[in-house]
Amino acid sequence: MQDYHTHVPGTHGGYLCSVTRADWERVARAEGMEPCFGVHPWYVEGEDPTVIAFELDEWLSRYPKAGVGETGLDATAAHVGTLSLQRVFLQVHLGAAFRHERMAHLHGAHAWTELLDILQQRARNGTLPKVLLHAWNGPHELARSFLELGAIFSVGMRELTHPKARERYARIPIDRLFPETDDHPENWERTLALLAVIRADFSRE
Repeated sequence: MQDYHTHVPGTHGGYLCSVTRADWERVARAEGMEPCFGVHPWYVEGEDPTVIAFELDEWLSRYPKAGVGETGLDATAAHVGTLSLQRVFLQVHLGAAFRHERMAHLHGAHAWTELLDILQQRARNGTLPKVLLHAWNGPHELARSFLELGAIFSVGMRELTHPKARERYARIPIDRLFPETDDHPENWERTLALLAVIRADFSRE
């Protein structure tokens, strides 16, 4: 098993996601990790989406195993002011992921429903790439809609220790829910153990 979403390299391998354009070199050089290139929704201000679109195509061509991300939407109070720009960057990332047949790592704080609408529109247009919903914390009803689009999910300690964790994750198919450490590779073993406990409890019902 590998780490499906992290920003810090770990000995267990996995997908190493960038958060800024300046971060791309770092993730590309990390040994034993699959790099992901993108601009996190927290850091879109001051970036030119046209420039990023061209550069993202170039980097994905140079690294044929690389993913796209982190990207997505963040509608929390601290970041809602850039939401319009976030939407532009999200489309840039999703377009690149589709053209290069890569997986896009999506952030969706307070924005899962809007993300679903965007992905459903792309599905109708035939331009939906493979997507991973990082730090998934939505209700099962919403998860089912994402599952219908072929999405996969990743969760870490923050999500797995939430009081609603069992309700949120036990019913997601085992081949669509994966562990992540985000910024904390030291949590890897605990994350695997907690995810296993949740699944075991549900399977006994």
